[in-house]
Amino acid sequence: MAKPGQEIPSFTELYQRMVGDRPFVGSLLTGHLAIEFLLRRLVAQYDARLAEHADTLRHQALITLNHQIGTISEGQRDVLTAINRLRNKLAHQISFEPSIEELRQLWAQASGAFSDLTDGISQGIEALGSAASLDAVEEWILPELFVQICYDLHGEYISRGGDDEAF
Repeated sequence: MAKPGQEIPSFTELYQRMVGDRPFVGSLLTGHLAIEFLLRRLVAQYDARLAEHADTLRHQALITLNHQIGTISEGQRDVLTAINRLRNKLAHQISFEPSIEELRQLWAQASGAFSDLTDGISQGIEALGSAASLDAVEEWILPELFVQICYDLHGEYISRGGDDEAF
């Protein structure tokens, strides 16, 4: 019996899933990787002796470690954990599509945990408020959430003595 989210009734549908345009998946994976990169940099900056260890950690453990060393707040930890859960669903459930309500909750949570330097979070909340489905959401909405999160993580890196541009 297939797990929920694994229902692909035909090879044709599987094929279409593989070659079809799914910008949400690419944006989520790219954003997830950017966050992971910055979390690893924050750990290495905190203590260079932890850098190699951080490179062996799974994403959730990396989030937890950053919270423990004080580079991210509790609210930020919770948002990053929610993003990681979404990524895990996409990685393990081939037909997973998040609901608009899930995305609305994530954006609302992010608005309380991250600064909104270029209004990407607030614009996302507005766009998701009127969207009926994921297909109705403009492609820039998800990447903009990750841009805002990365601005804050990079800001933390800079505030701890990191260079504005070079890692």
